[in-house]
Amino acid sequence: MENSLILTIFLVTSGILLTFIGAAFLFMPKKMKANQGIKIAGDVSMLNETRSASTLILVFALLILFGAFESGLSYIATLVSVLMLLSLGVGRLMSIVIDGIPVKALVIATIVELVMGIIGAIMLIVYKV
Repeated sequence: MENSLILTIFLVTSGILLTFIGAAFLFMPKKMKANQGIKIAGDVSMLNETRSASTLILVFALLILFGAFESGLSYIATLVSVLMLLSLGVGRLMSIVIDGIPVKALVIATIVELVMGIIGAIMLIVYKV
């Protein structure tokens, strides 16, 4: 994939965003969920699910960050970023349609994920090999 400052900025931005999300939910799941109005303290199974999913996000976020600086990984990093951001955003959007509007922080997360995912998709189209 062609090296580009814009693509590097996108990968670093999405990588840092996803690293923060993954790390925060991995190491502080009770606090992060509480900020969303969700109480999981004392629910060992929910804590387990939260930590496992956040570890997946964190690992892929690190791949995205490596792809920002290693040109051989930039295509796969961009693809992973787009797939992660759009699937998170679309999943949240589906939940809004099916289940109703959640707390403001989750609505903002939906918008950010969809916008970043669309930007990433444009990067794939513009900078593909």
